[in-house]
Amino acid sequence: MKIAFTTEYSYPSKCGVWNTVCHTAKELQKKGHEIHIFSSNIIKGTSKKSPRYEVIDGLTYHRFPVLFKVGENGGVWFFSNHVHKIKPDLIHAHSFRHFHATIAPAIARQLGIPCYLTTHGPFLDDGIRRPLTQFLVDSYDLLLGKKILNAYTKVFAVSKWEVPFLITIGCKKDKIKVISNGFPKEFLKIKPKKNNNVLFMGRIARVKNLEAILQVAKNLKDINFTIYGPIEKGYTLTSNLKNVKIMSRSYDLNEEIKEFNKNSIFVLPSKIESIPLALLEALGAGLVCISSNTRGGLELIANKKNGFIFNKNNPTELEAIIKKLVKDKGLFNKISKVAKESVKHKTWDKISIKIEKEYKSSV
Repeated sequence: MKIAFTTEYSYPSKCGVWNTVCHTAKELQKKGHEIHIFSSNIIKGTSKKSPRYEVIDGLTYHRFPVLFKVGENGGVWFFSNHVHKIKPDLIHAHSFRHFHATIAPAIARQLGIPCYLTTHGPFLDDGIRRPLTQFLVDSYDLLLGKKILNAYTKVFAVSKWEVPFLITIGCKKDKIKVISNGFPKEFLKIKPKKNNNVLFMGRIARVKNLEAILQVAKNLKDINFTIYGPIEKGYTLTSNLKNVKIMSRSYDLNEEIKEFNKNSIFVLPSKIESIPLALLEALGAGLVCISSNTRGGLELIANKKNGFIFNKNNPTELEAIIKKLVKDKGLFNKISKVAKESVKHKTWDKISIKIEKEYKSSV
């Protein structure tokens, strides 16, 4: 099949949505499918732009200039003519409410092909968005949400907690299929050993609430903390603590595996998460994971079974959990083993099989 993905950002951007698109595309390519990726030409978190057209590792990228921004992470860019030229067998849009995902069903209808949506959990707690952005979101859901959601052949929710939100907006229940995010199977090979090293890997951004880690590190001077990932434009995170290392740059799979081998505890203190890829990867690697009580964290972690949950507004809870893990080797080994077991069915090769099955049922 010839598959057209639409996504706000593409290579070399670093974000959860692109991570999902990238891994899914590569797995489907291995199965013999021809992959075309349509995105804006913006490199997320920077002022840089990518080439309009590229072929990298067999994936074809079509990128377009953003005419104007909508909200913090969305933009208006047009790609319809280019999709018509390549004549795909299906369109798979990523991120509910984004402009490209809104017009994708109409383009698919013109071509007489199926159109799928992966939502990526855009249902945030009150007060997280700026007032104008929240107004636009509420207006979209009221005026367009039901019509757009039901225009898709299938709507893939990345988490169970999203389903009631989609139904409330007006999506038909039989349209919805829960297909989780995944992680590379290479992480399952990692065998972590207990030490005093704590890691955060992911986008360094305000929403990740990384100040909680810095607050804890002040009181746990015999524990080493690493914060590693690309930093969001306009955001700064610094520390003079000797036990804190901040590496504000992008990383590849090999670097991530290297860090997972060096650390034994993974912390994700975010204010919001849908199904966090970094947390999935850390669980798959067998690191003992501590997540704030976001919807995504609560879906992946059963507290004190395959990891730990703390109140995102209470770093003292996070501190207490880290102290306990450092002292108790038996607890660490027990949780580590269960963590890996809890997500081993979510590797990208297995997730892509589920997606391909849905494609084949409609094409």
